[in-house]
Amino acid sequence: MYVDINQSKAYADSRPSYTDELFKTIVDYCKKTNPNLNLAVDVGCGPGMSTIGFAKYFKKVIGVDVSETQIACAPEDIPNCEFKVGYSDKLPFIHPGSVDLFCCGEAFHWMPQEETFAEADRILRPGGTIAIFGYELPTSDIPEVQAIVHKFFMKLVPFNPKEAAQTSHGYKFLQMPYPDSIRNTKMQLLTKYTIQNYVDLIRSTWAARACREARPEQDILGDLAEELTEALEKFGSGKDFTLTWNLFLIMAHKPRN
Repeated sequence: MYVDINQSKAYADSRPSYTDELFKTIVDYCKKTNPNLNLAVDVGCGPGMSTIGFAKYFKKVIGVDVSETQIACAPEDIPNCEFKVGYSDKLPFIHPGSVDLFCCGEAFHWMPQEETFAEADRILRPGGTIAIFGYELPTSDIPEVQAIVHKFFMKLVPFNPKEAAQTSHGYKFLQMPYPDSIRNTKMQLLTKYTIQNYVDLIRSTWAARACREARPEQDILGDLAEELTEALEKFGSGKDFTLTWNLFLIMAHKPRN
């Protein structure tokens, strides 16, 4: 759980932003069995990066996260968004059968999945939608940058919680609770980074924090910045580079009977 406000701010400032294509794909799927777009619940919402994306489509969106510091970083100026500290499998403030969309972006691996699905089933209306989404490891079209990104990922593998490894293969073993589930892996995110932005992205991860605590004598983030600087100078692209993130999206409808 994120308990450091600086780590939460780094998360909010450096993580890739979801595209409207993702939100529209989910909304179109919702409408196939339920024309109502009254209430969406976004669990593991962090600072609200996906919560606010649904705000233009739903009358109300509730973002829920266990971390108080993540919720503290969520926007306060979106009138139909509400953010709460809470657990994905315990949502007593939401009435049974009242939710049109239950969703989770880049956080389902941290949750008790069976219990979370049971809570989703309790609060979803018949015909409502579950949507689980996230992104795999990023890639760069600059070979030198790609090599550094991969090398640094491998360096952090021993410190990465086993739960987080599920995102690297797109939750391909996830069993949805309803039989009509579909998977979409055709979408991508393209995010432009400065070296500092990317270092902040890595800083926001659990693995980097654990590595720095275990090896305080090593300046792993400084080494990363130095290697990226050398690679980009060699490539002649200044201090900016683009990373491509492959999105994965798994959806299912709650049966009507």
